[in-house]
Amino acid sequence: MWPRWMRWLLWPLEQLYAALMRARAAAYERGWLRSQRLPAKVISIGNLTVGGTGKTPLVLRLAAGLRQRGTQVAILTRGYGRRERLPLVINGQGEVSRYTPELMGDEPILLARHLPDVTIGIGEDRFAVAQKILAMEAPRPPQVFLLDDGFQHLHLARDLDLVLIDVTDPLGEGAVLPAGRLREPLEALRRADMIVFTRAHNSVPPEVVAAVRRWNPQAPAFRAVTRLSGVFDAASHRPANLFVLKQQPALAFCGLGNPEAFWDDLRRDGFNLAATLAFADHHRYGIEDFRHIIRLADRAGARVLLTTEKDLINLTVVPPSLPPTFYCRMELVLDDEAGFFAAVAERLEASAA
Repeated sequence: MWPRWMRWLLWPLEQLYAALMRARAAAYERGWLRSQRLPAKVISIGNLTVGGTGKTPLVLRLAAGLRQRGTQVAILTRGYGRRERLPLVINGQGEVSRYTPELMGDEPILLARHLPDVTIGIGEDRFAVAQKILAMEAPRPPQVFLLDDGFQHLHLARDLDLVLIDVTDPLGEGAVLPAGRLREPLEALRRADMIVFTRAHNSVPPEVVAAVRRWNPQAPAFRAVTRLSGVFDAASHRPANLFVLKQQPALAFCGLGNPEAFWDDLRRDGFNLAATLAFADHHRYGIEDFRHIIRLADRAGARVLLTTEKDLINLTVVPPSLPPTFYCRMELVLDDEAGFFAAVAERLEASAA
């Protein structure tokens, strides 16, 4: 976070940005700017802060859970970091080996690998991509679209706004860009239909609950945690021996919005971290990056490298490596999954009335 003196310097820009975001939200609320509506339900999964709060893991859990309950689902995502500008649709064929982050973005590839039977639409204009999906999938179009990172994408009307709040970095200390990490002022929480407190391994701090309830006293709230579901050899994709792996000093590296959360998860699971190395979110690793990682591992005495499944997608250097590289698969676990999906269904039914 910026030091106090820098925040004072940025205060005028912060106030200008906040005013613009308030004006934009008001324009949509009053109909001066029109949201486009699809002939299907739309669930937005988003947040208020810059950086990772667990949106992609929740999209995965939502898609899987809705499909288990008999709902046809498709996902709409921007594909952050992709160089291709044209929209792209992966129509549930399960084959993503020919796709690259430059074409799709890293998170859509991750979604496609975990949800091989779910259609994923990638593009900046989510409404246009959704229309393309609807035309392709007639006569059985999706019943629900999941709008990944959609809280600020007001151009597309939604039936349910899910807002994620990371309790380890609650509400970005209250300051909006560029002085802080908030994408919008805190009063935007009024638009939330449901709240999910992520990385809530302990109880949610009362001050975080109070800050949320000041702006939104009624939205149902749920807790979620990230859990390690497996560690795999990057060269063979075979499961690692966790007992042996946890005995080795490790260097953990990642390019995530919140790298500290990854380090915390590894330590909580008993890994021995000799060093950590953070890159920018969605970083595409080149040969020099990997050489730097290896040099740091050597200096730290690390005998294994640990990274995330998303980062593996961004590696241009093909394993095997020395030290060997392993990637961690994380999943999101809701404290009351039955209650969560019941609240989702109730909101979607109410929007149809």
